[in-house]
Amino acid sequence: MQPLLSIESVSKRFAGHQALHEVDLAIGGGEFIALLGPSGCGKTTLLRCIAGFLKPDDGRILIEGADITGAPPYRRPLNTVFQSYALFPHMSVADNVAYGPRRAGTGRTEAQARAREALALVGLEEMGERLPRALSGGQQQRVALARAIVNRPKLLLLDEPLSALDLKLRRRMQIELKHIQEKLGIAFIFVTHDQEEAMAMANRIVVMNAGRIEQVGTPADIYRAPASRFVAEFVGEPNLIPVEPARPGRMRLKVTGAELPYAEGVRCVMARPEDLVLVDGTPPADLATAPGIVEEVVAVGPVTTLFIRCGDVVLKVARLGMSATALHPGSAVTVGLRVSALHPIVE
Repeated sequence: MQPLLSIESVSKRFAGHQALHEVDLAIGGGEFIALLGPSGCGKTTLLRCIAGFLKPDDGRILIEGADITGAPPYRRPLNTVFQSYALFPHMSVADNVAYGPRRAGTGRTEAQARAREALALVGLEEMGERLPRALSGGQQQRVALARAIVNRPKLLLLDEPLSALDLKLRRRMQIELKHIQEKLGIAFIFVTHDQEEAMAMANRIVVMNAGRIEQVGTPADIYRAPASRFVAEFVGEPNLIPVEPARPGRMRLKVTGAELPYAEGVRCVMARPEDLVLVDGTPPADLATAPGIVEEVVAVGPVTTLFIRCGDVVLKVARLGMSATALHPGSAVTVGLRVSALHPIVE
């Protein structure tokens, strides 16, 4: 099946700086895609190339097979929601939303009807007569979304639209945005540097670093099977455990001495903090263990994270429901991990 959006070997340079390096990506209709990465990784540059605000130096961008690389933004079947919302302060909410259809030549009555429909989708049908300044930040964000979807685009681009909201409101809006996207069936491309935001909302995550795509996958793929050390360290809290050569065809964990099949280019393996356990008594046969000393105890809500030094390595162990006073710095413990839970990291 032909993808909705095809990005083919797209590169972009600014005054000698390579912002994008031959990026390739295909996105299907109805997908919710998160472009995730640190500041300066190229995610916003890529979004602006898709939107038409920047022209790639090399490569092509196609929507449903049609080359739009050189088309201006208003000629593309997509809309963009910006971080600032950019609402017209002197217009009512309804007039803000109806502005796009009116500019496209739609009659006033139909434009207002479509505006009311879009506002109903975002739960603001009773606020059409208000001015933007009378709305909360979350409500303004939803007006900006309604203004984008009223034109019925095939693709919606969102450039960190939740970053100005407080944490509680941002989490609520994440759920609302996901529900709206599922209801509309429009493909969303959402730019964020917040890994939790990407994991909560996206069907697939595109992890970017230094103008390149490091990995594309589902949230579970990105979290459990990172393709590189960068992805492992950027998404979640990894334990990166060094390995060393053992007998032919095998490599050894430096912390526990357990052996694994040798893999080319692997200098460490990853285990997530929730995959490690504290061992009392005789460990099960499938558990590799190492003695350690607790260095720090951090309790956040129901989760307590222990930082445990095992030789030259500090391991993070997450425990649900554990009292933060059960262990303290200086406590001697035994850390256990299942070899089957380890993921090799190719350097």
